[in-house]
Amino acid sequence: MDLGDLDDFQPKPKPTQPAVDTKRAVDSVSSFPSREAPEEGQMNIKGNKAILMRFKQMCKDDRRSYADMLEILMDRFEKP
Repeated sequence: MDLGDLDDFQPKPKPTQPAVDTKRAVDSVSSFPSREAPEEGQMNIKGNKAILMRFKQMCKDDRRSYADMLEILMDRFEKP
């Protein structure tokens, strides 16, 4: 193996990367999913076990997530 020929070897130049704004514009048009964290949160509730079990059963009976059921209950509470 003749290693003397490797003197002409040069690495490829790094490709230029598009600006962040350009990437986001292309992603939104192409419906590419974002890698940014979703806007979700978490909440823990401490309360009477019977009330918490009742809430869980309501969610199960109506086949809803806890967050979905909480939103429904808050919307109804806020209605005049």
